[in-house]
Amino acid sequence: MKIRPETYRDRAGTGLSIVIVAFLVLFLTPWPCHCQQQIRLGVLAKRGYQTAMERWSPLARFLTKKTGVKTVIVPLSFSQVPEYVSQNKVDLILANQKFYVSLKKQYGVQALATVINSRGGPFMGGVIFTKKGSPVKSIAQLKGKRIGIVSFGSGGGFLIQAYDLLLRDIDVVRDTELKPLEGQDYVVYAVLNGAVDAGFVRTGQLESMVREKKIALNDFRILSPQDHPGFPLLCSTLQLWPAWPIAATTALSGNLSARIKNSLLAIQPGSRVAKAARIRGFASPGDYSPVAQALAAVGKTK
Repeated sequence: MKIRPETYRDRAGTGLSIVIVAFLVLFLTPWPCHCQQQIRLGVLAKRGYQTAMERWSPLARFLTKKTGVKTVIVPLSFSQVPEYVSQNKVDLILANQKFYVSLKKQYGVQALATVINSRGGPFMGGVIFTKKGSPVKSIAQLKGKRIGIVSFGSGGGFLIQAYDLLLRDIDVVRDTELKPLEGQDYVVYAVLNGAVDAGFVRTGQLESMVREKKIALNDFRILSPQDHPGFPLLCSTLQLWPAWPIAATTALSGNLSARIKNSLLAIQPGSRVAKAARIRGFASPGDYSPVAQALAAVGKTK
């Protein structure tokens, strides 16, 4: 049987039409994009949202430039930190040591770098203080007293002091009246105004408020002052811990995480980013195992 030339043309035309349709479906269909649209950097706003934005926005712009992915600051309260990490609402989290240890265990966050503070370097401690003239002159006299703390979620405004005192046979959870005030500044003012008998804040807080002309240092008494070699800040705790870590959540891709880490470690002291954040830069992640030990010990007293 002879096949007419027209039949070949019909078959060829049909095949070409199928190829064209397949091409259009493949390239014009809006497939889901798994690329990183933006980097959401969650920051614990220990001194308020506005301060957090002013301090860390230059870092966001720096990371945008270095990674090519727009980075935005998401200021968070103490209660919002675990919520935002658990619900993948942030890709990076910059928060205290207590949060990092808890979030690593629960949600698998991984530290990329540790903050190098402008004065304390990559370390921090805790301050226990009273108003000058207070009858409380030693840590032994804290029993039965009202103590202002930042939050039970605060590393420098509760956990490090609570653990330090526990090692000295003082259980502040059981033996004192703790008052969470949700802010470092608020703790200082509460002590100054007599609303509490003593306060817990992180190292550097009192000095910062003095520089800001908010308080006078001679209005306060530091309990159990410690002298740590090479550490210039007022401190009451026997231990120093690594400073705040910046950590990647599971929402962040591994490749982008590595680029961010390299960018953070490249920040130079005195740069615009460092000055705005009041830091010298970032170091490789410190050892946060002492924080985990403190969390386990203090947690058992509640």
